Amino acid sequence: MADIPIPTSLPEVEHLIHELYKPNPPATVSRIQEILQGLQKSSDGWQLAESLLSRPGSNVKFFGALTIIVKLNTENLSDEDAVSVLHKLVSWLIACLTDGTPSFVIRKLCSALVTYSIHYFHTWPRCIRRLAYCLQTGTSVPLEDIKDTSPIDDVARSSNVGCFLEIVWFATVLAEEAEKIDTKSTKYIYFHEWVQENVSDVVLLLGHSIKPDGGWNSRASEAIVCFQAWLMYGQRNASKHVLVQQLRTLVQPVINCLPVDEFYDAAVTLLIDTLGDWYPFFLPEHHESLYSIFESDWARGKYEALLGGDFDFDMVEFGLLMLTFADGNVVELMDGTNEKAQRLLAKLAGLVKADGFPVVEDKIFVPALEFWGNFVENLLDTHYSDSTKTPQWDKPPLWQIMQVVSDSCQKIRYPPIALYNSWDSTEKVGFADARKDVGDFLQAVYTISGKPLISTFAALILEALGNSAWAELEAAAFCLGALSDCVSDETSCDDVLTGVFGSRLFELLCQGQNVVPVRARQTCLSLIERYSDYFLNHAEFLPAALNLLFSGVGDRYLALPSSKSIYTLSSSCRSLLTSEVNAFLEQYGLLRGNPELDSLAEERVVGAIASIVQAIPDDTQKTDAFRKLLALVGVDVEASLRLSSCAEGSLLTPNDLIVVRAFDSAQRPAVPVPASEVALQLAIRALRCLSSIAKGLQAPNEAPVDLDSEDDSSQTPTNPNMNQMHVEIMNILVKLRETFSWSSEVVDVICSILRAGFSENEPGPFVFPPQLVTEFIISRWNNRVATVVNTASVFVTSLSNGSHKKYIGEALGHLLPWVFGLLNQLSEPEQDPELAQYGLEFTQRIMARRPEILMSQPGNMLEFLFIFAIKLLDGKEPLPKAAAAEFWSTFITLKTDNPDTQSIINNAMTYLGPQLSRSLIQNIGGRASRSELDKLSDPLKKLVTQHVNARQWLEAALQDPAFPSDKVLPEDKILFLKKIISLRGQRATNQVVREFWLACRGSSFAYAS
Repeated sequence: MADIPIPTSLPEVEHLIHELYKPNPPATVSRIQEILQGLQKSSDGWQLAESLLSRPGSNVKFFGALTIIVKLNTENLSDEDAVSVLHKLVSWLIACLTDGTPSFVIRKLCSALVTYSIHYFHTWPRCIRRLAYCLQTGTSVPLEDIKDTSPIDDVARSSNVGCFLEIVWFATVLAEEAEKIDTKSTKYIYFHEWVQENVSDVVLLLGHSIKPDGGWNSRASEAIVCFQAWLMYGQRNASKHVLVQQLRTLVQPVINCLPVDEFYDAAVTLLIDTLGDWYPFFLPEHHESLYSIFESDWARGKYEALLGGDFDFDMVEFGLLMLTFADGNVVELMDGTNEKAQRLLAKLAGLVKADGFPVVEDKIFVPALEFWGNFVENLLDTHYSDSTKTPQWDKPPLWQIMQVVSDSCQKIRYPPIALYNSWDSTEKVGFADARKDVGDFLQAVYTISGKPLISTFAALILEALGNSAWAELEAAAFCLGALSDCVSDETSCDDVLTGVFGSRLFELLCQGQNVVPVRARQTCLSLIERYSDYFLNHAEFLPAALNLLFSGVGDRYLALPSSKSIYTLSSSCRSLLTSEVNAFLEQYGLLRGNPELDSLAEERVVGAIASIVQAIPDDTQKTDAFRKLLALVGVDVEASLRLSSCAEGSLLTPNDLIVVRAFDSAQRPAVPVPASEVALQLAIRALRCLSSIAKGLQAPNEAPVDLDSEDDSSQTPTNPNMNQMHVEIMNILVKLRETFSWSSEVVDVICSILRAGFSENEPGPFVFPPQLVTEFIISRWNNRVATVVNTASVFVTSLSNGSHKKYIGEALGHLLPWVFGLLNQLSEPEQDPELAQYGLEFTQRIMARRPEILMSQPGNMLEFLFIFAIKLLDGKEPLPKAAAAEFWSTFITLKTDNPDTQSIINNAMTYLGPQLSRSLIQNIGGRASRSELDKLSDPLKKLVTQHVNARQWLEAALQDPAFPSDKVLPEDKILFLKKIISLRGQRATNQVVREFWLACRGSSFAYAS
């Protein structure tokens, strides 16, 4: 970027302003802004602004008005000088009436006049009236020559549109800026009183213009926009009754403007926003006027156009107006005897069936459904909180609700596949979200209707089956599925569900997509999963359901919903399916030969089988079933290891069966692929299956565990083959780790397999002996060692909480040196932030649970650990820093019954206290980010309450020459220290820390508070 010189003449300034609005490089624009801002803030800024406003260019004039605003905000003027500026501003506005100045410049001048008003309002009483007089006379009249009684009617009735617009624009900006200023601050009490003195003039001015037959289109629209700004201000001052009463006089004129096309947009926007944000502002007569509007021929035309599929902005706004009005009027709408309210409610029910697909075409469906959901909840709370009250579905407003239920079910039918595929991703997501909204609405209706709603959709499913109406079948099945959570703990609807699951549904679905389209099959399959509790009570339907689901696993379009349903159903009904475990294994063996078998679907299937295996009561049969399942997965393990030993550069063709097995169809390569890559994908697939098996074998309901018990009998394998299974599985993990530990995904899945056994209280194939786990963890890893360290933390926690407590000392004897060694290999603590975080968290957990073990480590190891934790606290990485703060919070308060250990802790704290204090103060003094302050406050509070030398250490840190900020004085530091010491660790310390940090950072960071 060429250096840009500071301009020395007005033409040079104008040139820079023109350059500012040209498409220049960001660095050039930034430099121009910097130069111009310097000129604005200089002592010549006032003269510069006056000169720029006298020039012809629009951008130059705009910048001149902006300069006035900058000067008003940054300089204090005497009243005499302020009034001089006021006269000039008014004069410039008057000049704009005749010289063709663009509106954006005039609006900026109005903003400058409002800025003046905020700072010097006392010099300009009744500003609206006085400005109107000046604009009307064409002269900036001295304040003393303008009477407070000068008629504003003349301006309101004047044919000079420009004069009127300037006043309205000024009044609009005044309201917008006043609304932003705190009404409760004593600093601005008189300002708000001054503003409210002008409201009567504003209302008078606008009242002459907000008329449906006023003849001045631009006047009425701008007046309504101005009124909306004053309504927002009025809402902030709703306790000012006179102000509110004055503003209310303009509501009826706005309602009258609704049917006028030229004023409709402004009027409907105002009414929607105000009804939604400040409904109590409207009086009963306003409600009656809106009811009348909604029953007029004009409204009928809008309503019919909306239902006919006209979703232009103004039509949708009309629908939103109806809904917003209804939202605030629910009490009347719930009254079935109120005829006009019921007529409106019927119209609102009709909004749900407007033509078009929700979101993609129909823009009113989702807002309408949201209204009905809220309406049902209000109705429940008001009329049906007593469960003994019987709903009368043929009476209003309940019949309208059932109409919405029926219409919404029809609205969410999927379109023909060609049309659906033509939608973009946003439209597809929007349509799917609308379907979810329908599900939420139905759940709300169920709280009133109960079983009859289930019966409604069951009947629709059976009707659609009889008519082969697949889109209707899918929609009804979706709605029935949405209600599954409502009846999960009940059997009262079982007879209705039996009608569905005992029908021809499963038979038809088994015939494939040539009979039933894919979408309908997917939804019906998910229906099985949603009502898994039903099948637990009705085992006679389990075989048909599972046969159907297994038939879908090999279909790429049905694999995921089918496998998900298989997993849920098998897990829920595991005790009923133990006799069928061999059939499941046989089905899985057949599926493995299907080239379309998706890897996620396979994980779910093996997890389902594992959950059934878990429920087998006989140990021998359980072991036999598990070995068969493990053997099937072992085929992929062996193939993976075999391929990994192929010569470097070996390639496999895309049609090779092993390649087909390794890759899902969507990721399958089209060209020869290296054998090493195929080996890795097979290893990952096998490991993910093992992980799913491990989770499936977890007991569904754990028995209470005595955490204080030292007896490990519950963990002693009663099955003589259990040790052998542990060895076999661990051998698989060892081989795959040695071969593929450079793969982060392999490491992550292996760790998930280990974790699955940590939470178990009973023996199992994946509940490995502690010695075996420890040996495996501390072996060599080539990638993602941080994940392994985190797994070690979970392992230690499981030992502490389980019945293997006697092994924790032995395990830590190996794990602690291993973690120390990993951390010591880092050239800097933040070289690997994840490893640094997990390593420190590991030691912090041990410190909290077994301090005597941690503090018995060699002195050099402990010294390294503490210095490492200090360096992380000094660092910039947020997660390791948070871990370090927690580490020190734990250490500062660390207590133990062992006197030798406590002595080591005390000596360490005496040595480390000054360094820790320095690190904390450096952070609080400005080095930390704002989001880290609460975490850093914890060790500070504990330090103050736990150690007598805390004041001395902190004072030295505050006086350290390396303190990071020069923005606080020595007395500020003394006051800060006095506050945190006197608070003694109370929560208010956090606020004191935050305020001190802000002061150290400087006032420019005050926005962050």
